[in-house]
Amino acid sequence: MTAFSILVFNAGSSSLKFSLFNDAMEFAVGGTVSNIGVESSFAWSDGAVQGNIYINVHTHEHAAEWVLDWLQNLWPFGSLLRNVRIVAHRMVHGGSNFYMPTIVTTEVIEHLDLLNQFAPLHLPQAMSVVRKSQKILSSYRLTDPVLTVVVFDTAFFYELPSYTAYALPESLVRQHGIKRFGFHGFAHRYMVQQQINLELHHHRMITFQLGHGCSVAACLNGKPIDTSMGFTPLEGLVMATRAGDIDPGLLIYLLKNGHQLGEIEDKLLHHSGLIGITKSSSDMRDLLNKQDVDKNAKLAIEMFCYRARKYLGAYLAILNGADCITFGGGIGENSAQIRQHICDDMSWCGLQLDAERNQLAHHLSTGDCMQISTDTSKISVYVVAVDEALLIAEDAKYLVLKNHLIN
Repeated sequence: MTAFSILVFNAGSSSLKFSLFNDAMEFAVGGTVSNIGVESSFAWSDGAVQGNIYINVHTHEHAAEWVLDWLQNLWPFGSLLRNVRIVAHRMVHGGSNFYMPTIVTTEVIEHLDLLNQFAPLHLPQAMSVVRKSQKILSSYRLTDPVLTVVVFDTAFFYELPSYTAYALPESLVRQHGIKRFGFHGFAHRYMVQQQINLELHHHRMITFQLGHGCSVAACLNGKPIDTSMGFTPLEGLVMATRAGDIDPGLLIYLLKNGHQLGEIEDKLLHHSGLIGITKSSSDMRDLLNKQDVDKNAKLAIEMFCYRARKYLGAYLAILNGADCITFGGGIGENSAQIRQHICDDMSWCGLQLDAERNQLAHHLSTGDCMQISTDTSKISVYVVAVDEALLIAEDAKYLVLKNHLIN
């Protein structure tokens, strides 16, 4: 079989990440277009050399076009696209029908477009990248045809126990396909697999993915049994612009008292959570720097950590304790103070952080795992620099080779 490469795209609400792997799953180059539509920047690294420049990018389509042009024409050592045979895209939501890696066809695109309402901050952007990359790569007339694969963040949680479902009338559940889908599946799956690969024999795991969006999962013997996000990514922990858990009766009250559906949706998606509390910033780094002089910043941090501790306690109960707790995501990987707040005063269950280890755990290399609990702690605590792109590439490669789609 001829050597080939796999290009991975991971579209966020205001960013586009990409990674390139060879067929041995060795990383070649990757990067991120950040702050799409505002003051955009492009950062890249091949593991040894890195760069960062400001660019003018208005949409995710434009960002995909910029990345592909850079890989084809601007990389100093020639095109990096000449051996690409697979382009894999992370989809935040697969609905009830998509839970396995899938080859993209016109019919698949039509079905995925119908899911936009469930994740409006992510799915429309991801689908625009799918369409744009297909169009551009076909115009490059590469030696071999390129297969487009979509993989789903909800797949990890596809078989959650039935008792975690919403206690709603069966008629509503059936009519609208209501279920707990769960999100951040690749991140939680990576954290779980990391523990399994290290042969640490941790059967009861609690994984925190803390970033712009936040979620926590309880896993038993490598499989999730509950997670904080549900039908949409709005449920659960306090997030940068999302409130997480709220009383649904509050929404009914607002609708009955003059607020329009579109207005409420906008508030829930873009103006709640950290930004709703502080009125100034949704960036945890800013809030940590201002907490001593800004009471709203201090309150936002307290609410963020309280909600996380609340879920931690609940998951300790349903797992009958825990063997390990793992932190990932931009906040989870880099904020020792937030990890400390979440794990404070939990010696009652045998959890003890090592203050020095916790402080040293930041800016880990992708894929790295560092223990931050004491050696005598009954519950081990780790920080993991999650590598979602590797899992996405592996899933896409497995699908293509299993179906003999590359000779």
